[in-house]
Amino acid sequence: MMKILFERTGGFMGRKISLHLNLDDLPSDQAGTLKHLLDEVDFLNLEEDKSASLYARDAFHYLVRVETEKIRHSVHVTDLSMPAALRPLIEELSRLARTKNSQ
Repeated sequence: MMKILFERTGGFMGRKISLHLNLDDLPSDQAGTLKHLLDEVDFLNLEEDKSASLYARDAFHYLVRVETEKIRHSVHVTDLSMPAALRPLIEELSRLARTKNSQ
């Protein structure tokens, strides 16, 4: 069991998008892509950015929480503080959230 909660807030318009996924309920190729992106960035070992850039005006703020049977780990970053390795995961989750919200 692996669940992902994703939220994007902030930005100039302040529009929030969110996504709740249970990877067990996704097609295997989509679940595999997300697991690969999580592994690539070593997500469960990323530390949350507690810098002042989290409060940057007009920047997008991202929350990603991953839950398994054994662990729950969250990372909160902004466009300004995001590690480059995390960007592909954020872009994929953003794409999925926009797709879900447009349906």
